[in-house]
Amino acid sequence: MKKFIGNILLTAGLIGGAIVSARNPPLWTALGGSLAIMGVGILLRRQGEREALHQSATQGRGGKEELKRTLENAIAEIEKIMKEKDKDLEKAREHLGKILESLDTFAEKAQPLRVEGIKFYGEVMTSFSKAERHLNRAWSAYADGYIKEGDTYLESGYAQLKETLKLLSSN
Repeated sequence: MKKFIGNILLTAGLIGGAIVSARNPPLWTALGGSLAIMGVGILLRRQGEREALHQSATQGRGGKEELKRTLENAIAEIEKIMKEKDKDLEKAREHLGKILESLDTFAEKAQPLRVEGIKFYGEVMTSFSKAERHLNRAWSAYADGYIKEGDTYLESGYAQLKETLKLLSSN
């Protein structure tokens, strides 16, 4: 609700500020009032967003435990692909595609981590984005028939996912 009211105040302040500043000469006191209304709107938006993140984390939508489970499942599935000595490229690519689909919502589910600090959130997302990028490259290499390159990127993505899991577990 705070976020909604904040949006209304922000919009009203913006429109009011645009109208009073377009006059010649500008209505400086009204412009100051519009800026104050915009400031209150921004504060309410941020409070509403922060409360939504806290609520999301406490209700189990997103947060560390769900993210850990997602990463652990992905790591276990990647280990299965890595154990196959003579890879059927089509099968490996399909399996890796399913893993990437399961990781697709990770960034959205990680939003509640911002409550714990932007630095922690940034470290987790940086590590995860490297892993995702490398796994996508592995998928692409397998699709093009480059087994060695695919294996290299698969191992690199696997290591980054483990690093992401370690970061989540350490904090």
